[in-house]
Amino acid sequence: MNARLAVAVCISAGLMMSCGRPVRAQADVHARAVARASCQSGKQSDAVVDARSAMDHNPDDLGPRMRLADALVDQGCYQEAVEILETASEIFPRNAELTGKLRDVRSLVTEQTYIEGLTQAAEGAKLARNQLRCTKLGDVAACEDALRSKPDDVQLLLAKGDALMQANRPTEAETAYRHLAQLKPGDESVRTKLANAEVLVAKNQPPAPPRVAAANTVSLRAPKAAKKPAGVAANRPAPPASNAQPNGGQHLTATPTATVAALSPPEAKTYSNEAPPGQTN
Repeated sequence: MNARLAVAVCISAGLMMSCGRPVRAQADVHARAVARASCQSGKQSDAVVDARSAMDHNPDDLGPRMRLADALVDQGCYQEAVEILETASEIFPRNAELTGKLRDVRSLVTEQTYIEGLTQAAEGAKLARNQLRCTKLGDVAACEDALRSKPDDVQLLLAKGDALMQANRPTEAETAYRHLAQLKPGDESVRTKLANAEVLVAKNQPPAPPRVAAANTVSLRAPKAAKKPAGVAANRPAPPASNAQPNGGQHLTATPTATVAALSPPEAKTYSNEAPPGQTN
Protein backbone atom coordinates (compact mmCIF):
# COMPACT_ATOMS: atom_id res chain seq x y z
CA MET A 1 0.00 0.00 0.00
CA ASN A 2 2.78 2.41 0.89
CA ALA A 3 4.61 1.50 -2.29
CA ARG A 4 1.57 2.26 -4.41
CA LEU A 5 1.12 5.59 -2.62
CA ALA A 6 4.73 6.46 -3.26
CA VAL A 7 4.38 5.67 -6.95
CA ALA A 8 1.26 7.78 -7.18
CA VAL A 9 3.00 10.68 -5.49
CA CYS A 10 5.91 10.41 -7.88
CA ILE A 11 3.63 10.34 -10.90
CA SER A 12 1.70 13.34 -9.62
CA ALA A 13 4.90 15.23 -8.99
CA GLY A 14 6.12 14.41 -12.48
CA LEU A 15 2.90 15.62 -14.04
CA MET A 16 3.01 18.86 -12.07
CA MET A 17 6.58 19.51 -13.17
CA SER A 18 5.76 18.73 -16.79
CA CYS A 19 2.67 20.94 -16.67
CA GLY A 20 4.54 23.74 -14.92
CA ARG A 21 7.28 23.96 -17.51
CA PRO A 22 5.08 25.39 -20.32
CA VAL A 23 3.66 27.96 -17.92
CA ARG A 24 7.12 29.09 -16.89
CA ALA A 25 8.25 29.06 -20.51
CA GLN A 26 5.35 31.28 -21.52
CA ALA A 27 6.13 33.65 -18.65
CA ASP A 28 9.77 33.82 -19.76
CA VAL A 29 8.74 34.49 -23.36
CA HIS A 30 6.39 37.26 -22.24
CA ALA A 31 9.06 38.85 -20.05
CA ARG A 32 11.55 38.73 -22.89
CA ALA A 33 9.03 40.27 -25.27
CA VAL A 34 8.43 43.14 -22.84
CA ALA A 35 12.16 43.63 -22.40
CA ARG A 36 12.68 43.52 -26.16
CA ALA A 37 10.04 46.19 -26.66
CA SER A 38 11.87 48.37 -24.15
CA CYS A 39 15.10 47.82 -26.05
CA GLN A 40 13.51 48.66 -29.40
CA SER A 41 12.08 51.88 -27.99
CA GLY A 42 15.65 53.15 -27.62
CA LYS A 43 15.26 54.00 -23.94
CA GLN A 44 18.16 52.56 -21.92
CA SER A 45 17.76 51.46 -18.34
CA ASP A 46 19.75 52.99 -15.50
CA ALA A 47 21.81 49.81 -15.20
CA VAL A 48 22.82 50.02 -18.86
CA VAL A 49 23.75 53.69 -18.53
CA ASP A 50 25.85 53.09 -15.41
CA ALA A 51 27.63 50.05 -16.87
CA ARG A 52 28.38 51.84 -20.12
CA SER A 53 29.80 54.81 -18.22
CA ALA A 54 32.01 52.48 -16.16
CA MET A 55 33.21 50.73 -19.32
CA ASP A 56 34.11 54.06 -20.92
CA HIS A 57 36.20 54.97 -17.85
CA ASN A 58 37.90 51.55 -17.73
CA PRO A 59 38.07 50.22 -21.30
CA ASP A 60 40.76 47.64 -20.42
CA ASP A 61 38.75 46.13 -17.55
CA LEU A 62 36.57 43.08 -18.26
CA GLY A 63 34.21 43.64 -15.31
CA PRO A 64 32.35 46.69 -16.69
CA ARG A 65 31.91 44.94 -20.04
CA MET A 66 30.38 41.90 -18.40
CA ARG A 67 28.05 44.07 -16.33
CA LEU A 68 27.02 45.99 -19.46
CA ALA A 69 26.28 42.73 -21.28
CA ASP A 70 24.15 41.52 -18.36
CA ALA A 71 22.24 44.82 -18.25
CA LEU A 72 21.57 44.63 -21.98
CA VAL A 73 20.32 41.05 -21.66
CA ASP A 74 17.98 42.11 -18.85
CA GLN A 75 16.57 44.80 -21.12
CA GLY A 76 16.12 42.35 -24.00
CA CYS A 77 18.90 43.82 -26.14
CA TYR A 78 20.48 40.44 -26.95
CA GLN A 79 22.19 41.42 -30.17
CA GLU A 80 23.74 44.46 -28.53
CA ALA A 81 25.00 42.28 -25.69
CA VAL A 82 26.58 39.87 -28.19
CA GLU A 83 28.43 42.76 -29.82
CA ILE A 84 29.79 43.89 -26.42
CA LEU A 85 30.93 40.36 -25.55
CA GLU A 86 32.49 39.72 -28.97
CA THR A 87 34.55 42.90 -28.61
CA ALA A 88 35.59 41.79 -25.14
CA SER A 89 36.56 38.31 -26.42
CA GLU A 90 39.04 39.92 -28.81
CA ILE A 91 40.70 41.63 -25.84
CA PHE A 92 40.37 38.64 -23.49
CA PRO A 93 40.38 35.60 -25.81
CA ARG A 94 41.13 32.99 -23.13
CA ASN A 95 38.59 33.98 -20.50
CA ALA A 96 36.31 30.98 -19.89
CA GLU A 97 33.58 33.02 -18.18
CA LEU A 98 33.45 35.40 -21.11
CA THR A 99 33.31 32.52 -23.59
CA GLY A 100 30.43 30.84 -21.74
CA LYS A 101 28.43 34.07 -21.46
CA LEU A 102 28.92 34.79 -25.14
CA ARG A 103 27.61 31.32 -26.03
CA ASP A 104 24.53 31.78 -23.83
CA VAL A 105 23.67 35.20 -25.24
CA ARG A 106 24.08 33.93 -28.82
CA SER A 107 21.56 31.20 -28.02
CA LEU A 108 19.16 33.89 -26.80
CA VAL A 109 19.56 35.70 -30.10
CA THR A 110 18.76 32.49 -32.00
CA GLU A 111 15.73 31.86 -29.85
CA GLN A 112 14.55 35.42 -30.25
CA THR A 113 14.90 35.21 -34.02
CA TYR A 114 12.91 32.01 -34.05
CA ILE A 115 10.15 33.49 -31.89
CA GLU A 116 9.99 36.62 -34.01
CA GLY A 117 9.70 34.44 -37.08
CA LEU A 118 6.81 32.56 -35.55
CA THR A 119 5.15 35.81 -34.55
CA GLN A 120 5.53 37.27 -38.00
CA ALA A 121 4.18 34.08 -39.55
CA ALA A 122 1.16 34.15 -37.26
CA GLU A 123 0.51 37.80 -38.02
CA GLY A 124 0.89 37.16 -41.74
CA ALA A 125 -1.55 34.25 -41.59
CA LYS A 126 -4.04 36.39 -39.66
CA LEU A 127 -3.70 39.21 -42.19
CA ALA A 128 -4.23 36.83 -45.11
CA ARG A 129 -7.33 35.40 -43.45
CA ASN A 130 -8.78 38.85 -42.81
CA GLN A 131 -8.08 39.92 -46.38
CA LEU A 132 -9.84 36.85 -47.72
CA ARG A 133 -12.88 37.31 -45.50
CA CYS A 134 -13.04 41.01 -46.33
CA THR A 135 -12.77 40.77 -50.12
CA LYS A 136 -14.67 37.51 -50.64
CA LEU A 137 -17.23 37.42 -47.83
CA GLY A 138 -17.77 41.10 -47.10
CA ASP A 139 -16.86 40.71 -43.42
CA VAL A 140 -16.69 44.28 -42.08
CA ALA A 141 -14.81 43.28 -38.91
CA ALA A 142 -12.21 41.44 -40.98
CA CYS A 143 -11.84 44.49 -43.21
CA GLU A 144 -11.21 46.71 -40.21
CA ASP A 145 -8.61 44.30 -38.77
CA ALA A 146 -6.83 44.07 -42.11
CA LEU A 147 -6.87 47.85 -42.61
CA ARG A 148 -5.05 48.31 -39.30
CA SER A 149 -2.05 46.68 -40.97
CA LYS A 150 -2.71 48.16 -44.43
CA PRO A 151 -4.65 51.41 -43.98
CA ASP A 152 -4.23 52.48 -47.64
CA ASP A 153 -5.01 49.17 -49.31
CA VAL A 154 -7.32 49.90 -52.25
CA GLN A 155 -8.99 46.49 -52.40
CA LEU A 156 -9.67 46.45 -48.67
CA LEU A 157 -11.19 49.94 -48.71
CA LEU A 158 -13.38 49.08 -51.67
CA ALA A 159 -14.52 45.81 -50.11
CA LYS A 160 -15.23 47.54 -46.80
CA GLY A 161 -17.30 50.26 -48.46
CA ASP A 162 -19.33 47.72 -50.43
CA ALA A 163 -19.91 45.59 -47.32
CA LEU A 164 -21.08 48.63 -45.35
CA MET A 165 -23.48 49.62 -48.12
CA GLN A 166 -24.96 46.12 -48.10
CA ALA A 167 -25.33 46.38 -44.32
CA ASN A 168 -27.24 49.69 -44.71
CA ARG A 169 -24.48 51.72 -43.07
CA PRO A 170 -23.98 54.47 -45.69
CA THR A 171 -22.31 56.94 -43.34
CA GLU A 172 -19.40 54.60 -42.66
CA ALA A 173 -19.35 53.54 -46.31
CA GLU A 174 -19.02 57.19 -47.31
CA THR A 175 -15.90 57.49 -45.16
CA ALA A 176 -14.32 54.43 -46.77
CA TYR A 177 -15.20 55.59 -50.30
CA ARG A 178 -13.89 59.09 -49.58
CA HIS A 179 -10.55 57.67 -48.45
CA LEU A 180 -10.51 55.49 -51.55
CA ALA A 181 -11.29 58.49 -53.77
CA GLN A 182 -8.26 60.29 -52.34
CA LEU A 183 -6.08 57.32 -53.29
CA LYS A 184 -7.66 56.98 -56.74
CA PRO A 185 -8.91 60.45 -57.72
CA GLY A 186 -9.50 59.55 -61.38
CA ASP A 187 -11.56 56.40 -60.86
CA GLU A 188 -15.13 57.01 -62.04
CA SER A 189 -16.50 53.89 -60.37
CA VAL A 190 -15.24 55.10 -56.99
CA ARG A 191 -16.83 58.51 -57.58
CA THR A 192 -20.13 56.84 -58.41
CA LYS A 193 -20.02 54.73 -55.25
CA LEU A 194 -19.19 57.80 -53.18
CA ALA A 195 -22.05 59.78 -54.73
CA ASN A 196 -24.53 56.97 -54.04
CA ALA A 197 -23.40 56.79 -50.43
CA GLU A 198 -23.78 60.56 -50.04
CA VAL A 199 -27.33 60.40 -51.43
CA LEU A 200 -28.30 57.71 -48.92
CA VAL A 201 -26.75 59.68 -46.07
CA ALA A 202 -28.74 62.76 -47.06
CA LYS A 203 -31.98 60.74 -47.22
CA ASN A 204 -31.44 59.23 -43.81
CA GLN A 205 -30.90 62.57 -42.13
CA PRO A 206 -34.00 63.99 -40.37
CA PRO A 207 -35.46 67.17 -41.95
CA ALA A 208 -34.33 70.38 -40.37
CA PRO A 209 -37.05 72.39 -38.56
CA PRO A 210 -38.22 75.52 -40.47
CA ARG A 211 -36.58 78.70 -39.42
CA VAL A 212 -38.74 81.87 -39.17
CA ALA A 213 -37.07 85.23 -38.83
CA ALA A 214 -38.26 87.12 -35.79
CA ALA A 215 -38.27 90.46 -37.62
CA ASN A 216 -40.54 89.19 -40.43
CA THR A 217 -43.07 87.50 -38.18
CA VAL A 218 -46.46 89.23 -38.25
CA SER A 219 -48.67 88.66 -35.26
CA LEU A 220 -52.31 88.07 -36.13
CA ARG A 221 -53.55 88.62 -32.61
CA ALA A 222 -54.95 91.92 -31.49
CA PRO A 223 -52.60 93.87 -29.26
CA LYS A 224 -53.37 93.49 -25.63
CA ALA A 225 -54.44 96.56 -23.70
CA ALA A 226 -51.94 97.84 -21.26
CA LYS A 227 -52.69 96.92 -17.72
CA LYS A 228 -53.68 99.85 -15.52
CA PRO A 229 -52.44 100.14 -12.01
CA ALA A 230 -54.89 99.24 -9.31
CA GLY A 231 -56.96 102.16 -8.05
CA VAL A 232 -56.48 104.44 -11.05
CA ALA A 233 -59.64 103.49 -12.95
CA ALA A 234 -61.91 104.22 -9.95
CA ASN A 235 -60.58 107.78 -9.45
CA ARG A 236 -60.76 108.87 -13.06
CA PRO A 237 -64.00 110.55 -14.27
CA ALA A 238 -65.93 108.69 -16.93
CA PRO A 239 -65.55 110.19 -20.41
CA PRO A 240 -68.57 112.08 -21.75
CA ALA A 241 -70.92 110.04 -23.85
CA SER A 242 -70.69 110.76 -27.53
CA ASN A 243 -72.76 109.73 -30.47
CA ALA A 244 -70.29 108.52 -33.01
CA GLN A 245 -71.50 108.40 -36.55
CA PRO A 246 -70.26 105.55 -38.69
CA ASN A 247 -68.40 105.94 -41.96
CA GLY A 248 -66.45 109.00 -40.95
CA GLY A 249 -69.39 111.14 -39.78
CA GLN A 250 -69.00 114.00 -37.37
CA HIS A 251 -69.33 113.35 -33.70
CA LEU A 252 -72.25 115.27 -32.21
CA THR A 253 -72.24 115.90 -28.52
CA ALA A 254 -75.66 115.65 -26.90
CA THR A 255 -76.58 118.80 -24.91
CA PRO A 256 -78.97 118.55 -22.03
CA THR A 257 -82.42 120.07 -22.88
CA ALA A 258 -84.77 121.58 -20.34
CA THR A 259 -88.22 120.10 -19.97
CA VAL A 260 -91.35 122.03 -20.93
CA ALA A 261 -92.42 122.27 -17.37
CA ALA A 262 -89.15 123.82 -16.42
CA LEU A 263 -89.32 126.50 -19.16
CA SER A 264 -93.00 127.52 -18.91
CA PRO A 265 -93.97 130.02 -16.18
CA PRO A 266 -95.94 128.68 -13.26
CA GLU A 267 -99.69 128.72 -13.72
CA ALA A 268 -101.55 131.33 -11.59
CA LYS A 269 -104.21 129.88 -9.32
CA THR A 270 -107.19 131.82 -7.81
CA TYR A 271 -108.85 130.96 -4.59
CA SER A 272 -112.50 131.71 -3.68
CA ASN A 273 -114.29 131.57 -0.40
CA GLU A 274 -117.46 130.52 -2.08
CA ALA A 275 -117.59 126.87 -2.46
CA PRO A 276 -120.36 124.73 -3.76
CA PRO A 277 -122.46 123.04 -1.20
CA GLY A 278 -120.85 120.00 0.30
CA GLN A 279 -117.27 121.08 -0.60
CA THR A 280 -114.75 123.15 1.22
CA ASN A 281 -111.80 125.15 -0.10
